[in-house]
Amino acid sequence: MLQLDLPHINVLSKIDILRDYGPLAFNLEFYTEVQDLNYLLPLLDQDERTKKFAKLNEAIVDLVESFALVNFETLAVEDKKSMTHLLQAIDRAGGYAFGEAEGAGDSVWAVAMRGGWAEGMEARDIQERWIDHRDEHDEFEKKQMEEERKAAEEKFKEEEEMGMMY
Repeated sequence: MLQLDLPHINVLSKIDILRDYGPLAFNLEFYTEVQDLNYLLPLLDQDERTKKFAKLNEAIVDLVESFALVNFETLAVEDKKSMTHLLQAIDRAGGYAFGEAEGAGDSVWAVAMRGGWAEGMEARDIQERWIDHRDEHDEFEKKQMEEERKAAEEKFKEEEEMGMMY
């Protein structure tokens, strides 16, 4: 990360199937913000697969926390908002951001923050949608889509009838 000198984005993908793997030890924000990683070490020591790497795990935790540069964006590919949020994060990282003062000598970061790019989905929104209350959200979206489909059909019928009148 430090040697490459290019922007990059770390992405936790497959958020939409995360709950299929059992409950998380911490809320999703803990994993995306990557702070206080020492809390993970006892969990890694309990797992037979990672127990043998205890010293390596400690060294990696220390390295990541020393630089405080790592965080993750989340992605649920089925979710339009999640995809849009990730695209905005990529645009910010690459310096492609629109704002009111573009070209006025401001840094790209100032333009991005002033342009409302900092707003968006947070880890707790993703956790609620895809982990804690997925079934309820799926049902709500299904009903919304059905209502939209019916409204489109009715509009089409009305337009068809109006066309026949003329």
